[in-house]
Amino acid sequence: MSDIAELQAAENARCKALMNNDVDGLATMLAEDLSHIHLNGNVDGKDAYLSGVRDRFRFLSVQRDNLQIRVFGDTAVMIGDLIQQTRTLETNTDFDIKAVTTQVWARQNGKWILNTCHNALPA
Repeated sequence: MSDIAELQAAENARCKALMNNDVDGLATMLAEDLSHIHLNGNVDGKDAYLSGVRDRFRFLSVQRDNLQIRVFGDTAVMIGDLIQQTRTLETNTDFDIKAVTTQVWARQNGKWILNTCHNALPA
């Protein structure tokens, strides 16, 4: 399987883990030093991000489109659209997200791991 295909599969698995609320599975896909920059500018490390997935939100749908993937050895940059419907558990309110997402993936022990994710409003 090519690096591009492996990365697409890794991102698909990450999206499925979010929609299935599979926090343990998701944890294996994330770097220990993860930086996740949310659309509102808040930055979470791995523990805070997983806590939000577990305790604050449910991901009703997560769709990635127009992925552009560039591989530089054991590092890859993935840029594309994110269309997501999320429920806030505290208020049981659903909200839609449309963003452009940049991700940095690192190959560790033969597996692609998400290291950095940055979401921004589309132009």
